[in-house]
Amino acid sequence: MKFLVIAGVVLGAALAATPAAAREACAVRPATQAIALPSGNMQADLAALLSMGPALQDKPTQRKALLKAKAKCDAPGFEAGGRPYAVFETGEASPILVARSADADAPIFFVVPFANIMSVVMAEVEKRPVPAAEANYLLVISTKAGASALRVYRSAPDGAALQADVLAALQGKLPPLVSRDEKTKNVRINLMMDAYEGPKSKPGFTPPPGSAVAPPVTSPVPQNASFQEQPGGAALHPASGFACPVTLDGFKRDRLTVYDAAQGGRDVSCGYGASGATATLYLTKLPEQYTLTRVFDAYVQQAKAHTPAASDVTDPYPAADGGPRRLGKFWRDPQGRNEGLWLMQIGPWFAKLRVTYSDAAAPDIRHLATDLLGAVDEQVKPPVA
Repeated sequence: MKFLVIAGVVLGAALAATPAAAREACAVRPATQAIALPSGNMQADLAALLSMGPALQDKPTQRKALLKAKAKCDAPGFEAGGRPYAVFETGEASPILVARSADADAPIFFVVPFANIMSVVMAEVEKRPVPAAEANYLLVISTKAGASALRVYRSAPDGAALQADVLAALQGKLPPLVSRDEKTKNVRINLMMDAYEGPKSKPGFTPPPGSAVAPPVTSPVPQNASFQEQPGGAALHPASGFACPVTLDGFKRDRLTVYDAAQGGRDVSCGYGASGATATLYLTKLPEQYTLTRVFDAYVQQAKAHTPAASDVTDPYPAADGGPRRLGKFWRDPQGRNEGLWLMQIGPWFAKLRVTYSDAAAPDIRHLATDLLGAVDEQVKPPVA
């Protein structure tokens, strides 16, 4: 998406090009329902967020085009952030609704339809008939710095919902879901991985597979069919075939998290800790259209949004050293900690090892990655056609 700075005289002329008095009032839009993100299902959320990217890149949603957008009809305006906002429908496919101030430097809010492929992806994962992509709507804010999707609706928002969400956005109460940077042109997923870390629980708290959808829950021991305790304490994940060891290379397993307990354990993690280091191995099953590079880029964006990079650091277990095929990225955060992740793919399964460690613990992290990712490569087998 390109955002262009145009002289205030030109902008003012564009904004005032069509007198409000010459237009009819828009029909009242019915009340809509917002779709909560994040939900309890990381796979579904990732699919939904990836669906939003094209909506932020379309030419009609670039800032220059938004400043020139013409109204087909007027909706009730409102005041937000100390400015009056005019609201109008465009009559175009995208954006369908614009809230714009006379101040050319002020944020512009707009609503665009997008094809949410979440239901398509989940149907493919569950091997059931694939439905058509669901048509949802995004509330997006455009500034000189870029654009960010803030809210997802099942239909175009009514006037009250739009006003409330614009006010919330200007007050910093609507964190961006997906953003597009004006300088780099990169699209970034902003959903935090820790949004899926459920509260600590006692064994047996997680509902068994097949029950109603439940939030992710963490426990130090296997709780149901998603993990099964093995002789010696390993936690077998039957869906992938991998057994999370109870200890490995000085690291002790301290948590098992099931993100989709109601759906058979397609999205789980094993957490480990040692002196000066923590590590979490995520096992996630995704449809075949998700490539290693595509998922890796999304995971790196998520991780850096949670722990920003102050500088890059060397991969402690680079692919050049052999071992399973993998991608890796590492950096130092503002607090001086080393952060990073490796990602490998075996058929539909993606194994991400996310680590945080001190300089002194770098050799320990390397040993853990070598053995843990090697075990994943050995134990997780792609399905036989």
